[in-house]
Amino acid sequence: MRMERISIIGLGLIGGSLGMALCRTNQVWVWGYDLSDQACVEALERKAVHEVASDFQTAISEADLVILAVPVEKIKEVIKESSSFFRSGAIITDVASTKGRLARIIPPLLPRGVYYVGGHPMTGAERSGIFAADPFLFQNAVYLLTPEENIPRQIVDKLCHLITMVGGLPLLLKPEEHDLMVAVVSHLPHLLAAALVNVAARFNQEYPGTLSLAAGGFHDTTRVAMGSPSLWREIFNSNRTSLLKVIKEFTEELQGFCSQLSAKEMELVEKRLNQAAVVRSELPAKNKGFLTLLYELVVVIEDRPGTIAEVTGILKDLNIKDIEILRVREGEGGTLRLAFDDEQTLGQAVSLLRARDFTVRVRGKERG
Repeated sequence: MRMERISIIGLGLIGGSLGMALCRTNQVWVWGYDLSDQACVEALERKAVHEVASDFQTAISEADLVILAVPVEKIKEVIKESSSFFRSGAIITDVASTKGRLARIIPPLLPRGVYYVGGHPMTGAERSGIFAADPFLFQNAVYLLTPEENIPRQIVDKLCHLITMVGGLPLLLKPEEHDLMVAVVSHLPHLLAAALVNVAARFNQEYPGTLSLAAGGFHDTTRVAMGSPSLWREIFNSNRTSLLKVIKEFTEELQGFCSQLSAKEMELVEKRLNQAAVVRSELPAKNKGFLTLLYELVVVIEDRPGTIAEVTGILKDLNIKDIEILRVREGEGGTLRLAFDDEQTLGQAVSLLRARDFTVRVRGKERG
């Protein structure tokens, strides 16, 4: 039986990771194309594609699905150059982090019978390029789709199935909703991380050694500041309207803290902090409309070699869906978050860990 043919244009971190994940399914045939010969060679070696196309037109002319994994500012140009080569019935999607503008400009450029559905995997890594590609990048990651109302349901279903094939969790949004929501949870945090690093760097000049005091909290908060500046410049520019709106909201919140501190209204400051703590601690439960509900526990670990391996070894017969180090301080240990598919598996994990004298708390409530 003929395998469905998918073409990935742009073999960087996201394009390469998608290709690797799709090739591992053995259910589709993946073609790839990139302007970089080195990226093409590496994609073949890393099994991110089955074949590399010699030119752009060849890559897309027979594809059932074309994934544009190119910078957001290049998508319109690529569509204009390739629209006459798309086969009838082809689906075109992208991985850009903004959607409103693309939803307006892309459909009029496509021939009749070719469908565009915006896509945005909510995942990534500090490093970029095919060398950082990871076939498990999309595991348990929300993958946003922004289909217009005139897109046939079977087209959307096909993309949702593809996302689940690579381990992702499809979520449908309107393009404008998407841009505002990612401005809050993705674009603003990156901007704030960069701003915090810049502030700390200025203080470090006046008070040498400031940055040497940076511990886990600072590192966790600013990790995303290491992302590609040129890429994020384009992301900020493409979502400028939504980003400015949430910056205004954040500035007002920050000003609230500032005013209360100036007035020594510490009870009100504590109230703001408590509100944030409650919302943050319940994020997994609050997000169950977006994500497949995961059953989570938090386990206290000691600061010694092999502790994490010991925990996962105890649970080796259980399917751990997600694992995250929440807090670790040298000499004090920390906490580890583990997530499972169902309540029964969660209960087994709690029993196994407590039997080995680990302190365990079920996320969101206490269990005996």
